[in-house]
Amino acid sequence: MNTKLAWQFGYTGLLVGPTDADESPLEEGVFHLPAYCTFTPPPEDVPVGAWPRWNAKRAEWEFATKPQQAATDDPLAKLQAFLAANPDVAGLLTADGALTQPPAANEPT
Repeated sequence: MNTKLAWQFGYTGLLVGPTDADESPLEEGVFHLPAYCTFTPPPEDVPVGAWPRWNAKRAEWEFATKPQQAATDDPLAKLQAFLAANPDVAGLLTADGALTQPPAANEPT
């Protein structure tokens, strides 16, 4: 079975990458284009900070601003900041990090 190069994009039109379109078993030279794909190749020169996006209304590629990945904070630093801001929660922890039993609602603290 022959295949033809196609370009896949996501629901929002952003380029996912290359894929194959399979030839019809009934019609030689006719290729079945998968959903969310085009045979039009994306631009070769993509500006820094841009991402190719398929515009189906104009049947052409355009550029969208590439989303920035959120910075991942150090989990230990986040926990330390949380405990410093919430001393009541910090008071429930023992030196080894285990939870102590909080007082019952009707017991004085």
